[in-house]
Amino acid sequence: MNKKLESIIDRVRTWPDAAQDEAARALAAIEEKIVRRKLTSEEETKLAALRETINRSIERGGSFTDEEVEVSVAARLDAWERRRKGA
Repeated sequence: MNKKLESIIDRVRTWPDAAQDEAARALAAIEEKIVRRKLTSEEETKLAALRETINRSIERGGSFTDEEVEVSVAARLDAWERRRKGA
């Protein structure tokens, strides 16, 4: 934590309860933006991998039914989700 933030947090302890509540809401909103941005980044990574898989499949050629494609995509997404959750 940087010194400026440490100093402000130390002073927040002396603020009235309503001001502390407002500060907590502001920090929670910032945290939510960071989490949302991270999810967006993860989603972009997932989409890029999916595009790469599709492009490789097109280059190889072949014929797949809609059901085969759906099963393959679902399996890859499930595996990705398990890795993301650390399971």
